[in-house]
Amino acid sequence: MTATTSSTEDAAADFNPMVSPHREDPHLFYRTARSRPPALSPMLGAYLVTRYDDLVTVVDDPRTFSSEAALPFIYANPPEVTSVLEAGGVPETTMVVNEDEPEHRAFRRVFDAGFTGARVRAMLPTMRARADELVDAFAGGAADLVADYAVPFVQTVISAIIGFPAEDTARIQAWTDDVTTLWNPLSPVDDRVAAAHRMAEYTRYLQALIDDRRARPREDLLSDLVHGANGFPGVPDEYTHNIVRGAARVAGFDTTRDAITATVLVILQHPDVRDRVLADPARAIPRATEEALRRDAPHRGLFRITTREVDLGGTHLPAGTPLLLLFGSGNRDETRFPDPDAVDLDRPNVREHLAFGRGLHVCPGAPMARAEIRVALETLFRRLPNVRLADGFEPIYIASYFFRGLESLHVTW
Repeated sequence: MTATTSSTEDAAADFNPMVSPHREDPHLFYRTARSRPPALSPMLGAYLVTRYDDLVTVVDDPRTFSSEAALPFIYANPPEVTSVLEAGGVPETTMVVNEDEPEHRAFRRVFDAGFTGARVRAMLPTMRARADELVDAFAGGAADLVADYAVPFVQTVISAIIGFPAEDTARIQAWTDDVTTLWNPLSPVDDRVAAAHRMAEYTRYLQALIDDRRARPREDLLSDLVHGANGFPGVPDEYTHNIVRGAARVAGFDTTRDAITATVLVILQHPDVRDRVLADPARAIPRATEEALRRDAPHRGLFRITTREVDLGGTHLPAGTPLLLLFGSGNRDETRFPDPDAVDLDRPNVREHLAFGRGLHVCPGAPMARAEIRVALETLFRRLPNVRLADGFEPIYIASYFFRGLESLHVTW
C-alpha cells in the first residue's frame, strides 16, 4: 500500500479525500458510513456526520452545534508555519462562516450585499461575454473544459464581484491556492510553510486595495466591506482580509468551477440528458445543474463543534466535540433521495440537496453561482452542440480536503 492509496478496509473505516480510493469515489466510504451512527475519524480528529437527517439536525440547531470551527484557522497550523505568518504581518479574524449569532448577523448582512439579485443581473453581460470569448479561443476541435473554460470564466466573475483588477488574476489565484493549502491539515508542513511566506505579499496587496476603496468606493464587495451595506457599518480591515481571501475568493472560485464541470460531465455522460439540454436548454440546464450539485456537491462540508452534551444519530457527544459535516454523503442518502446514484432530471425534491448548505450559514453566493453555471452551459451547448467527451476520457478528481472537482474535462466536437 503506497502513501497515496489505502485499502478497501481502510476506506470503510476512515475517510481521507486526498488519497485513493476516496479521491476518485468518496461514495465508497459514504455508503458504508451512512449505515452506522456518527463515528470518530482518527485521521481528521472529528466525528463524521454522513446521514441527511443528522446533517439537517446539526445545521438547523446552531445553538447546540457551533460554527466557530467551520473552517480551520491558518494560525492553527504548526509553530513553524505560524511563526512565518506572524513575521509577515498576516492578520486573521473569524469569518462569517465561523460565527454564531448575534455576531454573525451584522457581518453576514454586509457580505450579502455582494451577491444581491441586482448584482447577479449586473454581472450577466460580463458572464456572457467572457463565455463567448473563451469558446472563440478554442482551437483544433478539442478543449479541456476545466483549464480552458471553467477556470478562466469563474476567475473573471469572482474578480469582478470582489473588485480585483483583471490583470492580477494569475497571482491572486496562486495566493488563493496558498490559503487552501494553509487550511488543509493533511497537506505537507513544508508546503504550508512555503504558502505562509507568500501570504505576506498577499496581505500587502489586499491592504492597498482596501485603502483605495476607503478613498474611492465602487460597486464591489471590497467597497461593501469597507463602507458597510444593508444598514450595517463596514468591518475592520483585518476582517476584510480574512473574508476576501477565504469565504469570497476560495469558496467563490473552487465550488463554482467544480459545479460547472460536474454538470457538463453529467450531461455528456447521459445521452438522454444531453438530448433534453439541446432541445430545451432553458428548462433542462437548471434541472441538470441541481441534479449534478446533488450527486457531486463541489464542497465536501464544514466543521461544527458541540456546545453541550447531545445525542446525534445514536452517538453520544460531549460538549466540545468536533464534527465534520459531509454534505456530499447526505446528498446521496437513500432515505431522502431514492435511487441516489442515478441522474434524474425530474427528481421532485432535488432542491433539498445540501450542496450550498442550509439554514443560518447557507451560501450567500448560491444565486450568483447558479447564474454562472447556467450562462456557462447555455453558451457551451449553444456554440458547440456536437461537443462530446474525448475518446478514452476518464474522470480524475483533484486531491482536495475541501473540494470535489475534476482535474480536467477533455472534449471534442
